[in-house]
Amino acid sequence: MPVQQRRRRQDDEDEDMQQQVLPSDDDADYDGDARMEDVGHRDETSQLIKNLVRYALACEYSRTPIRRDGIRDKVLGPNNGRAFKKVFAGAQRQLRATFGMEMVELPTKDRNLMTAEQKRKAAKSQSQKEPSSNAYVLVSVLPEGYRTPAIITPSKVQSADGEASYIALYTMIIAIITLSGGELSDPRLRRHLTRLNAVENMPGMNPNDETSPNEKTEVVLQRMIKQGYLVKVTESKSMGDDDSTTWHVGPRGKVEVGPEAIAAFVRTVYGGLNDELEKKLQVSLKIKDRNLGVPETVGEETGEADQVPPDGDPGSSNRRRGRRG
Repeated sequence: MPVQQRRRRQDDEDEDMQQQVLPSDDDADYDGDARMEDVGHRDETSQLIKNLVRYALACEYSRTPIRRDGIRDKVLGPNNGRAFKKVFAGAQRQLRATFGMEMVELPTKDRNLMTAEQKRKAAKSQSQKEPSSNAYVLVSVLPEGYRTPAIITPSKVQSADGEASYIALYTMIIAIITLSGGELSDPRLRRHLTRLNAVENMPGMNPNDETSPNEKTEVVLQRMIKQGYLVKVTESKSMGDDDSTTWHVGPRGKVEVGPEAIAAFVRTVYGGLNDELEKKLQVSLKIKDRNLGVPETVGEETGEADQVPPDGDPGSSNRRRGRRG
């Protein structure tokens, strides 16, 4: 074969290989668009996570449950419903890392506390899946040693004193109801409030207000019901008999004021640790053994402060108490 013909064939083969290797302008544009779309998707997800964190903080400020429907409507919008799990998980990570708290699902409503109409609706919607409240609240995930009043002071909503009084009141009522078997009649609740001189009035949310430092007890109790700390159940009796009213712990109350918080509250009321008291608390609240009779010391190896204050100070509840205004 002549040399010139071999060279021409070699040049043709090289040109074919270059056409196969080099991408076309359309391919390059497609790859660039895909990369930009991926970056845009990540930016959108990041913004949705930030929006959910803001929404959760706003709900907690007003003690409003963080509802799944609210997240879809006010955070995700109509076009991002499928991103719920990814956005929720991202918001949880950001809440834990930045604010020291996380969203915890509220327990479902006790069937025994439902009205007949609510029970019928629940039976119709019953499925094989575990029941879910689809509502969340923020709770602290800080180590126990950092949840003391010396570190986390009451939130400054209207006033720190008012917030502290309100927390003390609902903690006390929840503790009494829980230690009474989970149910407390209205007359018994009134007797307890009478002993505290709170049967008619309670400290307001701004007790430093000279014009109205107190609020009516009924107003405060209704606020606790609305915010989910308490549940009031009234059963109608037959004609001629008075209605029966009982008080129960609400969903938010169960999350914020758990058995350990109730036990710490009782220890404070009784003036500290006591073996007999601890045994009764273990039976009533089903809490773990606190090594009765063995003094608790600060961890020497880890340096963690596990010692309980001598006055049994319960510290703060699970509620996040950062300065809010």
